[in-house]
Amino acid sequence: MRAVSGRRENASMNTRDGAARGGRAKPLAVCVLLLAFACGAALAVAGTTAAERAWRAAVPCAAGERGDDCLRTVPAVIERTEPHQPKKLSHLYFTHGRPLRQLTVTYEAAEAFEAGDRVELTLWRGQVMTVSGRHYVWHEHVTTGGSMAVVAAGLALSAGYPGAQLLLLARGRRRPADEVLPSPLPFLAPLVVTAVWLLPLCYRHPTSLFGSTEAIAWWAVGGVVSLGLFGWAWRATRIRMPDETPVRSAARLPEGEDVFLSARFLEHTEYNPHQFGTHVVLGPDGPAVTPHPGPGRFAAKPIPVERLALRSVRRARGEEGDLVPHSWHIAELDDAGRPVRLAAAPDDLACVLRALA
Repeated sequence: MRAVSGRRENASMNTRDGAARGGRAKPLAVCVLLLAFACGAALAVAGTTAAERAWRAAVPCAAGERGDDCLRTVPAVIERTEPHQPKKLSHLYFTHGRPLRQLTVTYEAAEAFEAGDRVELTLWRGQVMTVSGRHYVWHEHVTTGGSMAVVAAGLALSAGYPGAQLLLLARGRRRPADEVLPSPLPFLAPLVVTAVWLLPLCYRHPTSLFGSTEAIAWWAVGGVVSLGLFGWAWRATRIRMPDETPVRSAARLPEGEDVFLSARFLEHTEYNPHQFGTHVVLGPDGPAVTPHPGPGRFAAKPIPVERLALRSVRRARGEEGDLVPHSWHIAELDDAGRPVRLAAAPDDLACVLRALA
């Protein structure tokens, strides 16, 4: 391959700052919205926990007592039922509208009760908590402080993915506007692992996350694992710049045997008809394009190295991000006057370029 000095692009005049404003708007809005909902749910944890404890501690009202914090039982007769499938609300209607006209219940409860059934309603703080019949008892769902804490933590963790998108945009703010940035998908691993240990902790200790030795140990172990995974995700999504001298920096490959590297030419050529190649094989018989990772050179198309000249090596841009992984680099080659592009992971690309040279 002829050594040709390519013209370097002036990236300082074409930064991502202006073009990324629109790209930042959506993840920023989603992140802020999720965090706002998470804060609202977190603020409701204490009140929900107090109401849950009060309900569990409630006792039947004494004779003649009319307080809201005790359990008051009143008789009622069901006038009719309206069972609907889960997407619609089901209702019970009471004769003469006593003690209330209608009550929203589950589909199973509306199916179990019938018109004319005599039931007992248990009221607490002005709300019907149970409907007791001869064959079925319906209970009002009581939101627990643990479930509210889980919702708050889940919303906060969900904000981590759009937050990772914003982080990657910030890391690449000085890169060319059409350059493909690394995918934020590696950040899903620490977010999911954090959810695995944090959500059960929130459920068990909604108001005292650091209130016991068990909880502190839980935080310590889970925190170390999550921090390690976040560090891995940070390294995995770093913007790796093309080496100034990729051929010199390439690792030495074993001599006398074929080595298959994941790499592909992005143009249709006689050695890559209809972009069929998925790998480049390097070995004693010369470099070739293959549609498989080996072994053997079945269907291999030799690469005419004498016609190729290296122009430049860069990161993927624009629609190239839909063709190759975001972490791959692109080598711009001259094939006897025709531009062609070769894409591969940075280290693999350097090895292929060394072989082509």
